[in-house]
Amino acid sequence: MPIVWDDSFRTEVLLVDGQHQELFRQINGLHEAMLQGKGRQEVAKLIQFLDQYTKKHFAEEERLVEQRNCPVAEANKMAHRQLLDRLAQLKTQFEQQKTGTTVTMEIYRLMADWLVQHIKAIDLKLRESQPALTAAASKG
Repeated sequence: MPIVWDDSFRTEVLLVDGQHQELFRQINGLHEAMLQGKGRQEVAKLIQFLDQYTKKHFAEEERLVEQRNCPVAEANKMAHRQLLDRLAQLKTQFEQQKTGTTVTMEIYRLMADWLVQHIKAIDLKLRESQPALTAAASKG
């Protein structure tokens, strides 16, 4: 079942929300590829995209969380590392198997469930955090 973006996922940080929406689209693309029995090569491209894009998103999000002095900064980093480690394991399994159907479903479930839970539990804390004042701005 695809995951659906709605306003309850909004962090009110445009960059983060846009990247989250792209992750939703790509995860749903993986789901659709599985349903349509798309070839292994197509699924591999989607998995590769998710791997690369997730790393990019996490780096940018962690920077913003720190800038905003968000109280969940360390929990956020730890959750990101854990997901990336698990995704790397599954990606290796996918690459080593001939069909990869079971691993693909596991990747989809991992990404979909994790993203929804992570946004709701951690990323929404960005709504409550404001960017830290720079030294120049605090003098003004």
